[in-house]
Parts: sequence; C-alpha cells; structure tokens
Amino acid sequence: MSNASQANEIAQKWLSDFSNAVTSGDVEAVAQTFLPQGWLRDVLTFTWDIRALEGREKIKSYLSNTLVPAQISNIKLDNTPHFLPTFSVFSPKDGPGIEAAFTFETPIAQGRGYFRLLKDTDAKWKSWATCLILDELKGHEEAGFESGIYEGHTAAWGDILADRRAKIEKDPYVLIVGAGQTGLILAARFKQMGIPALVIDRNARVGDNWRKRYPTLALHTPKIHHSMLYQPYPSNWPLYTPRDKIADWLETYALNQDLVVWTNSQIQGRPKYNEDTGKWEIVIDHDNTVRTIYPSHVVVATGTLGAKPFVGKKVVVVGAGNTSIDICQDLCTHKAASITMIQRSSSVVVSSPNVTKHIFEDWAPGVPVEVGDFKFGTVPFGLRKKVMQGLQAEMWKEEEELHAKLGEKGVSLWMGPEGEGQFIMVYGRGGGLDVGGADLIASGDIKVKQGVEPVAFKEKTLVFSDGSELEADVVIMATGYRKMREVNTDLFGEDVINRTSQVAGYDEEGELRGAYRPSGHPGLWFAVADFWTTRMYSKHLAIQLKAIELGLRKGPQ
Repeated sequence: MSNASQANEIAQKWLSDFSNAVTSGDVEAVAQTFLPQGWLRDVLTFTWDIRALEGREKIKSYLSNTLVPAQISNIKLDNTPHFLPTFSVFSPKDGPGIEAAFTFETPIAQGRGYFRLLKDTDAKWKSWATCLILDELKGHEEAGFESGIYEGHTAAWGDILADRRAKIEKDPYVLIVGAGQTGLILAARFKQMGIPALVIDRNARVGDNWRKRYPTLALHTPKIHHSMLYQPYPSNWPLYTPRDKIADWLETYALNQDLVVWTNSQIQGRPKYNEDTGKWEIVIDHDNTVRTIYPSHVVVATGTLGAKPFVGKKVVVVGAGNTSIDICQDLCTHKAASITMIQRSSSVVVSSPNVTKHIFEDWAPGVPVEVGDFKFGTVPFGLRKKVMQGLQAEMWKEEEELHAKLGEKGVSLWMGPEGEGQFIMVYGRGGGLDVGGADLIASGDIKVKQGVEPVAFKEKTLVFSDGSELEADVVIMATGYRKMREVNTDLFGEDVINRTSQVAGYDEEGELRGAYRPSGHPGLWFAVADFWTTRMYSKHLAIQLKAIELGLRKGPQ
C-alpha cells in the first residue's frame, strides 16, 4: 500500500469515529478520539467565539453544553488539492503523523476543519490537534468575482461604482478606523461578504502610514507572508517589500478592490452608542466637511510608529526590538555621528534567512497563500508555543553565529520568558529579527548599552538608572507600540473602554486576546497583528458581524 493510500485509510477511519461521536452527541466518545493532552480549537462553531481546549477533560467540559446544540452533520474528508491526507512531522519530538482537512455543516453554516493525528501509547491514531471553523453562512456566502457586465450592457462601470459608493457613504453598517493593511483587508473581506463598510484615515493618502516611516524600511517577512487578501503580488515583486512599494500597493489595493475610503478624515468629539437602537452616532471631519454617520459597528484598526534620520547627530535609540534595530541601521545609512542602542532587558533575536526558511515551511512558494493561511491557522497558539518550547536547544543552535556577534558587544539574549522563541514573542510582547544590524553592532557602528533605563534628560546628556550619562543630540523612543485600549481611551472615553478587554497578547487558552472577538462593549471591535492574522481572522470577524445583522448570533457583541 502506498503512503498516500495508507494515510487516506487512517484518516478516513479516524474521521469516521469522530463523525459518529459528534453527530450522536456523545461527548465522551468525542474526547476519546483525542490524545490525552490533545487540542480542540473552535472558531465560531460551538459558540460564537474562538476557543482552544487542551486535554480530554477540558474538551469534555466545553462540549458538555455545546455539542448537541451545534447540530454538526455531514462530516467528510476534503478532497481538494493541498488538503488530502498525508504523512507529516508536526514536531521533531513526536515522530511522523497524519494530517488532513474535512468539511462539515450546521443548520446555518458550512464549515471547514483540519486534524493532525499521532499514535497513542496503545498504537491507535488519535488527534494531536483538531480545528473546526465556521466558514460560510448559508445563503450569505462570500462572493467571488463579478461578470463585469451590468444591466445587460446598459450601465457603465463608473456609474455602478458611484452608486455603490454613495449608498455606503450614506449608511455604512461598519466604520473601520485606519486605512493601513489591516483596515483595508477587513474592508475588502466585508465587501465580499455583503457588509457595507466605510474606512477613514487621518492621512492624506492611503499608504501614508508606511510612507512616514524611516526610508530604508523593508518588510521582514517574505512577500507570500505579507500578501494582501485577494490580490497577490506580481511574480517579479521583491522578496522583502520596501517601504514605498508597500505604501503604493496599499493605495492601488483600495482602488482595485473598490473600497470606500475617506482620507483626511478624523472622528470629532466622542462617539455615542445607543443601547436601544444598537447604533453609534459618529461625527467625522472628512476633508474639512463635517459628516455624521450611524454605523452598527466600529472596528478599530490603527497603530502608531515613526522615525527619521539625523545626519551628523549623536543619537540614542531606546529599545532593542525590530523597530529599534531598523532605526539604528537607517541612522548608519544616513551618517549619524554616533548611534547607541539601549537594551533595557534581554531580547529574542533571530536571523532573517532563518525566519524566511521557516515561513516557507508553512507558506510554500508556488502554493496558494490561502492554503498556508488555513493550515497555519488551525494549530492553536498554545500548542505551537509548547512545540517551540521543546525546540529551545535547536533554536539556540540555529542562531549561534548571529548570537556570537551580538554577545561579544554586550547584547543580552534569551528565547523568551518561557523559552517560546521569536514567533510566539511577536504576538505576546515583540521579538527581534536581524536583517543586517548584527554586523553593524559587531563592527561598532551601532553601540549597545545594556541593562539600564533612561531616567532623566540634561542639556546635552541622557541620564540612566545606574547613574551613568550618555551624550545625545537626539533620543528616539522605540519601546513598542502603544496599547490599543490606551490609544483609544481619549477617543471613546473611559466609560466605553473600561468595558473592553485587553487587546493583543494571549488569553489563558492561548488565543489572541481581545482582537477579532467581542471586545466587551457592543458594536466595538479591535483588529491587530500582522498580514496573515488579518487575512485569516477577517473572515471570522465578517461572519460574526453578518450573524449579528441576521439575528443568528447571540451573546456578547
């Protein structure tokens, strides 16, 4: 029997057992299809939330009141390309396993799932991780492409577009604040899901949030990882997209995806939410014209960042993450007189080639980006964290050359507070990626001062917590992004923001906290994180908003 046939037979047997247990409402039988510490990830299927449960006991507790009401049926293998059962290695510590996709349905939706199997101690195949994702609401499926012919060739595209735009501007169901990649991807997804969305941004042009950053900036991941939804880059696009190219791409993306974006626009005053009507009252200064809109939902998709070179200046950069080292490199390029990076604590630093290598393991070149998105997104973050923790020795070994350069100059290194490595740290608190800065540190072009905090300014120096001083003409604080709730307290007011949960990082189940999920305040949502996250989670958020509109979704909003 070939490997493909064997994998298919094992997958079919496991899925049959899982299907019988699910459709019969037998919680104990469902749990027994998992390894004792196996993971179940639920995306909107059993509840209108995103949950991750580790171990049979937690799975049973979660399903005890949710399995039967979900009414899952018609579970079967997904036979589309790239999703057929195959032998794979999920973790070098566990040996080969089998992975495959499946489909299912509920009374209101179509779903997709993915399972990864390993042998139990009794040599039976059990689930290491299984994920179920509510993918389409029946009768309200995500749209594909249009024919391009309107009203029997009697209507021009320009007129159709103008009419659609006017309707959205008059009565948007959703207001998206921020026209960066996150806001634009959300708007594109919402459009295809039949959700009228207006995007506003304070900048003069779409893409200015990138144009205002330091000029030598390039994205740190390969282009397949930072692709925009529905619109892949040309085949000759650079592997690492430069600042101005991504800025221009976002601008053309908004045009090509027919998004309704108001630039030069800001919310005026404080948005008011009407609990009775379920709508916001929001006043917007749109290019010096005051407009009032009444959306049902507001999605906050903003961030803050910025720096520029200082020729001939003595510059101190506080912080040692991605932004800090990029700024230091930019300062070297633009001939700052001296550059000192202040590393206040330890950092996770990995090399760009190794990051790219690992990204290509999940998003293989030549394979549609949607395939990598789906497969990657079906592994719970908590499980991925445990896998990475088991690979600490390998991670240190992989980066020993880079770390030697940094260590010689006093840079303090670690693999995170729990040994989880750079990828997990990016979502939790940030992690560093080297794209040439290590060589500049090794050469002395970038100096490092470690283990101190800046505490005071003098006329010509910066004073540190150990009493030392450093001469500085310019001090750049590159200590991370402002917290989403903190940024928006002035806008929405404490009464609103205090009802919301923390945003970003992980909750106790290892899921993203507060983003693309109910915030705690009705009609207010937060969208954060990288391109992949927004491509994947934009569908999750769109389904929740559509379900609320249709009266299908119950519980907190």
